[in-house]
Amino acid sequence: MLEQYPISNLSEWLDQKTLVLNADFQRRPVWPAQAKTYFIDTILRGRPVPNIYIRTRVDLKTRRSYREVVDGQQRLRTIHEFANNGLVLGASAGEFKGMRYQDLDDQQKQDFLSYPIGVVQLFNADDEDVFDVFRRLNAYGLPVNPQELRHARYSGEFRWAVEYASRRWVELWEKYKVVSLRNRVRMADDELMAQLFGVILEGVVDGGQPTIERLYKTYDVGPPPDTSQKVDRVLEYIVKNLSEILETSLARSPQFLMLFAAVAHALLGIPIGDMDTDMPERDPRALSDLTIARANLAGLSEVLDADEREVHSRFAAFKTASAGSTQRIRGRRIRFPALYRALLPEAI
Repeated sequence: MLEQYPISNLSEWLDQKTLVLNADFQRRPVWPAQAKTYFIDTILRGRPVPNIYIRTRVDLKTRRSYREVVDGQQRLRTIHEFANNGLVLGASAGEFKGMRYQDLDDQQKQDFLSYPIGVVQLFNADDEDVFDVFRRLNAYGLPVNPQELRHARYSGEFRWAVEYASRRWVELWEKYKVVSLRNRVRMADDELMAQLFGVILEGVVDGGQPTIERLYKTYDVGPPPDTSQKVDRVLEYIVKNLSEILETSLARSPQFLMLFAAVAHALLGIPIGDMDTDMPERDPRALSDLTIARANLAGLSEVLDADEREVHSRFAAFKTASAGSTQRIRGRRIRFPALYRALLPEAI
């Protein structure tokens, strides 16, 4: 049975210990601070959150009911912690940054306490009943893709850094359609953002799902603290100075990844990755003449759109590498240097 309860009720039940957090169903012991901030920020902005599942049992002797959480423990722990002034919201909470519950104004406190949480109650269900319910709930959904699995499997700093960056750069998805709305529903924006982080951390490497999985595993405890700022710096530069290129085929996500890598190398320098001898040496003239850089990039976009028979021989390798598997390092060793050369003050 699905019902809705305000946060004030749920918090009161936890205070009175009539709502028990059952460790047997716990998936991960602790959310990191970024996850807690994200969740409370969602509530403060009135956005929807997932339902919580509670098993409700009745003691026939006392004729009293008691409840135990079978899904949603971290959400409830975070709500309770914030309501009791134990949680300070982080930078991603915008205007709520640095605030505890006690720092909210009266209307914000009222909105928080009255926020309705969907609660599915499983009355007198045993463990097998609970597991059966979840099996049935998931029986008719779409198969989970690799990024959705990573989102469920990892809850460390890398996952949250990627997710926050995807939110900050919604302009890329909504205005420039680097990732389509349909693909964003399946978390393709987070998947691309994770690869942008990977470029900053490791350079241009052989791609594909195993590489993205390794990024999440390697940096789960947290990437270097300036990684997000470096990603932001490169994206800010692209949006500010190369916005017209984002209206071309270079804004399609596989091409955008290499465009990002080229601009990142010009601005910051990136690790050699898997480029070996194909790694272009940094040239201080890169991006020194934006008029030429824009024209060069527009020319490469035209190559992408042209029929293969119409492409000049000097661009044939770039065209072939862009038309094949864009994940393999063999093609990236051609595409990345070509895009980097396009940033130099010489017409291609």
